Amino acid sequence: MKIVQFHNPGSPDLAPHKSMFDENDIEFVQYPEFLSMEEQLKYCEGADAIATSILKFPREVIERLPDSVKCIVRTAMGYEIVDVEACSERGILVCNVPDYAMEEVAMHQVALIMALCRKLKHYDLFVHSGEWTRQSMIHGYECRRISSLTIGLLGLGRIARNVAKAMLAMGATVCTYDPYLSRETVEALGVKFCETKDELLAQSDVISANIPLTDESFHIIDSDAISKMKDGVIVVNTGRGALVDTDALVAGLQSGKIKAAGLDVHETEPFSDVNHPLMKMENVILTNHVAFQSTEAARELEYKSALYAMQGAMGEVPVSAVNKQCRQ
Repeated sequence: MKIVQFHNPGSPDLAPHKSMFDENDIEFVQYPEFLSMEEQLKYCEGADAIATSILKFPREVIERLPDSVKCIVRTAMGYEIVDVEACSERGILVCNVPDYAMEEVAMHQVALIMALCRKLKHYDLFVHSGEWTRQSMIHGYECRRISSLTIGLLGLGRIARNVAKAMLAMGATVCTYDPYLSRETVEALGVKFCETKDELLAQSDVISANIPLTDESFHIIDSDAISKMKDGVIVVNTGRGALVDTDALVAGLQSGKIKAAGLDVHETEPFSDVNHPLMKMENVILTNHVAFQSTEAARELEYKSALYAMQGAMGEVPVSAVNKQCRQ
């Protein structure tokens, strides 16, 4: 059996778990991720399982993969770089690691909410500018007491539940719209149940989308959604960039409808256009898709990726397989 990992410096590394592969008589090899399609296919020869971080596996690659391939593991939460339908047609399992940084992403989201509510970026820039000339000078938008706020979470999965727990502990009210959960399940967590998205939009002071990116959720926060929000709302996104319509967000910030925003993810990544309006706003905090980051999360990601690749190579169905039905 053989596991092939396409790896580049800085991406999750399965090599520290080679002993686990050796114990199960599995050969392990690594190749760089910056390859032509022909090189990619050449290196997949003889592979039982493949692990990838950024190297894409579209239909045209999957249709030409050797018959030995049983599983493709994306060493991340998202698996959009792998054509799942094409894999299912060939009986190839697609796995991700959906639960490796639940605490980190939730706390990053909470940190953005707190920093925006307390205007930390605004005041930091102000002090660094040398313009602080008298005690307690106050600039910018109005701060609000956390316990007076309603935090609206679109989706109440594992990350959002950690966010809710933290915000409830600080005295905030938390509400959610999640069509896949019952009122009883939501209210058992101390969270208010919203029947519709519009109900959440109308009552929330802070809004965050905590859902996967699908055709249905694309631009779930758009100009129409923003028009239904409270004046002076705060928008946070640590999920996927395209959950938020960037142009609509900019317009909302420029009009004052949106008081502040915090984004760890962006529609275009890397997001490096220094002339973009978001780059020039003191009421916007931007981080570079790092909400997942911690030493502990990295180790967990690498171990689970290695485990799922090993299980897939051995013909098992890993718990994280997103297309289990193709083996039924």
